[in-house]
Formats: sequence, structure tokens, C-alpha cells
Amino acid sequence: MYSWVLFIYVGVILAIGFGTARYVKTLEDFALAGRNLSFPVLLGTLFASYVGGATVIGWTGSFYSLGIDWWFTAVGALLGVAAAAFIMSERCRRLEQYTVPDLLELRYDAKTRVIGSLMIILGDVSLIAVQTISIAGVLTAYFGWERIPAMIFATVVFMAIALVGGMIGVALTDAVQAVIIAAGLMVGVGAAFSHAGGLSAVFSSLPPDFLSPLNHLTPQSAFNNAIAVFGTVAVWQSIIFSRVFAAKDVKTAKRGVVWLIPAGFLAYFLVAMLGYSARVILGPGVPAGSVFAKLVTEVLSPGVAVVLLAVVIGAIITTVNSILLSVSVNFTRDLYQKLFRKNADSKELLFVGRASVLVVALLAFLLAAAMPDIVSAIVFTYTMYSAALLVPLYGGYLWKRATAAAGLLGVISGAGTALTWYLLKNPLGLPPMIPSITISLVVFVVASLLTPEPSKEQLKVFDV
Repeated sequence: MYSWVLFIYVGVILAIGFGTARYVKTLEDFALAGRNLSFPVLLGTLFASYVGGATVIGWTGSFYSLGIDWWFTAVGALLGVAAAAFIMSERCRRLEQYTVPDLLELRYDAKTRVIGSLMIILGDVSLIAVQTISIAGVLTAYFGWERIPAMIFATVVFMAIALVGGMIGVALTDAVQAVIIAAGLMVGVGAAFSHAGGLSAVFSSLPPDFLSPLNHLTPQSAFNNAIAVFGTVAVWQSIIFSRVFAAKDVKTAKRGVVWLIPAGFLAYFLVAMLGYSARVILGPGVPAGSVFAKLVTEVLSPGVAVVLLAVVIGAIITTVNSILLSVSVNFTRDLYQKLFRKNADSKELLFVGRASVLVVALLAFLLAAAMPDIVSAIVFTYTMYSAALLVPLYGGYLWKRATAAAGLLGVISGAGTALTWYLLKNPLGLPPMIPSITISLVVFVVASLLTPEPSKEQLKVFDV
């Protein structure tokens, strides 16, 4: 039963994506949907990409285990969205660029752009590999597939929409799946609460300290979680900035990201309720990573289980489509066009963009197939990219005194500190994001004050 539902669901999504292919004529169409996303589609694609499979599966277990303390992590993520909404969204749309490295070159120089782009590509390919492993795990656990065929199926689905429909296809399929994700979570929460005896029964049966802050995490751990996810979300090109660039106008861009804050809160609330009800139904002692699986396979009815599995698969597909398209544009725009073919025409760039989707998907598949035991290491590369870009991106667009040298050194010091901290196995109990941001900020400020002021050309970004 599950397999037929899966094929029908994926088939509908692919049909929508393929139906948009005729609208893709240029790189701007492919990468940014012709900069014409309306507010409903923009919010839908933001929401569907933002609420990934890790949120549904992983955060259900985290809320189950840590109660209200996991909300510190959720608040950090929402603050990252707020930073992008209120600091960067309007300016980014007015500048009419394609990628975050575009923004770095406008504010600093080409060297900072290239390094930033390489960091994003490395992080995105690694994250696609992790998501490939994740969806293969879902297909093997719930549908009985073998691991390699499941990974091949996932890779084909991931690249199909991005390859053919570009941002237009990704955005429209995301908008459809956003409705499915939100409705599916509501159905799942309703069913779980019903099984547990209702809302009052759930909350009266939770452990006494479950809803009291800082009973399961120390203040330092709560802060560490919040700042780590804040840094990642605030510079999340594939999920947030690519959509900002694709909005039909400045007002729509900001409005879409602002409305992602309450939409994201709703998703977190529903996942929290799923975790809280699971705590009552399953009792203590279930590993966090197994909570969602136990709910689906042992507690909820087959119909509700199918709905929640559709939510998970849809969340993973939308997130990976976005990342795959983003890294393709980074390669085409930031490396191929800027370094090798500055005069390439639109047709050539569109071909390279589509070809790079295939190459990146294949690389991610090979990485996932060959090295599934180093998931934590390849996930870390995404943290390293976030730590490298946070201070230079926001600092450069908030502080006019920031210089090109400071931007470059900020990127290098942030990435270098993150890597060092990871290799030293998190000294002082701090995750890499905190020392990376701190050192990057210090280097950024000192370098700006010790080097010549930025040129008028570099300061033009403040005129928009």
C-alpha cells in the first residue's frame, strides 16, 4: 500500500514540475523563476523548503526527549529567519543578484566571492548527500526497499524537477507540498492526541518538569543550540536568499520571509505537539531518533501513517530540490561565468546550469553511497560554510567601514576556526559556530579598522 501511495504522490509532484519546463528559457528563468514569484507561491516554497525531513523526524524526537528546552533551538532558527527578513531581504531583492557570493563581490571583491561560493558548494553537496541517506532510510524502513535502489530513486526524483523546471518547477511543487506538510502535521497531531486521550490528558500526563525551562539542558547547551541554528538559517542561500532574489518585487520578498516566521513557528508547534504526545503514548526511554518511527509503525493507523510519511518525503524532496538548484546556480554563475566564460550567452549558461544539476546530484549520490558512516562529518561542512559567511555578509551590509580585506579574512577565519574546533572535538563544550562567529567578528572588525576605507564602488550597495 505504502509504495503505491509513494509512486502516486511523487508522480503528481513530478508532473507539476515537468509542466513548467516550457517557461524556462534563460538562466534567470532557471535560477530565479524570472524573478516573478508571487507572495502565495513564495511563502509556500519558503515554508516547504524550510521545514525539512530533519525537522519532522529529528525534532519530534528532540521535543519528546527535552520538552520545552528544545524550543530554544526553534527560537534560534526563527531569529535567523528574522535577521534575513529585516536586515537583508529588501536590499537583496533591489540589488537583483543571483547568489550570496554575488552579494559578497558587490560589497567586497571577486576573491571573497570565489571563496564564499566554494564554501557553499562544498556544504550543499554534503547536505544533499545526507538528505539522500535520510530518504533512503525512510524508504528502507517503511517501504521495504533495498538501500541502493532507494538512493537511486531519491537521486532521480531530487534532480528531475530542478533539472527540467528550474526554480519555477521547484517553487510550484513546493507550494503544493507546503499545504500537504501543514495539513499532514495537523492530521498527525490530531490522531496522536486522540490516541493519548485528548489535549488535557497529554499535558496532565507529561513529567512534572517537562514544560519548565532548563530542566533538561543547561543554559550553555540551550544557548549553543540556538546560536548554531541561528547562524545556519541566517545565511541559508538555498532556502531563503534564492527565494528573495526570485520574488516579483521588493515588497513581496520581504513579506514572504517575514511571514515565514509565523509559518515556521506553526510547524515547530505541531512537531512539538507530536513529540509531547509521543512522550505520553510511548513513555520514557525511547531513543530520540526512533520516536517518529514508533509512532508511525506501532501507534497510528495506516491511513495517518501514510499521511505522515508523505509529509516526511515531501519535506525532504522540497529541501533537496532547493539545495540542488542553488548549488547549480553557484557553479554556473560564480565559477563558470565569472572565472571562465564571462561572455557566455544565456543559452550556454542555461545548459551549464542544467548539466551541473546532473553532476552535483551524481556526486552527492556517490558520497552518500560510499561513505554513509561519516554523516556527522559531512553535516559539519554546512556548519563551516555558515560560520564562514555570517559575519562578512551581515557585517558588510550593516557597517560601511567594512573593507574587502576584512570580508575575505572574515570568511577564512570563520571557516578555519570552525574546522579547527571540529578537529579538536569541541573544546570547552562549545559547538564550532560560537567560537567561529566570535573570531570571525574580531578579525573582521580589526581588519576593517587597519585597512584603507572601502571604495565608492563598494559602498554603492548602500544606495539602493
